[in-house]
Amino acid sequence: MKKVHFQPENGETVINGHKMSWVIKRSKTASAFGLRGSRIFYLVLKKDGKPVGLYDRGWRTDRQIDKEDEESALCVSYLVDKFGKDTPRKRKEMGEQE
Repeated sequence: MKKVHFQPENGETVINGHKMSWVIKRSKTASAFGLRGSRIFYLVLKKDGKPVGLYDRGWRTDRQIDKEDEESALCVSYLVDKFGKDTPRKRKEMGEQE
C-alpha cells in the first residue's frame, strides 16, 4: 500500500483588524481525528504573526485557542466551513440511476 503524503496549504485573512494566517493539512474524507469532525487534521493558526493554536489530530494543551479569543474562533469556523467539508461524490457513486 502506497503511503499518502498530504501537502500543506496556507493562507491568510483579516478578521476585526487582526491578520490571521494558517497552515492546514486535510484528508480526503472527514474523520473523528479532524478538527470538529472535518477533513482538517492539522492546523497552525497565527494572529498578527504570533502562534495562537496548534491542532494535530487534537488540540495541543500548550497551544490551545483561548475561548475568549473571538478572532481565532471565527477563523477556525471559517476554515472548517471552507476546507473541512467532504467533497461531493459523483451521482453514480451515491447509487443514483442515470
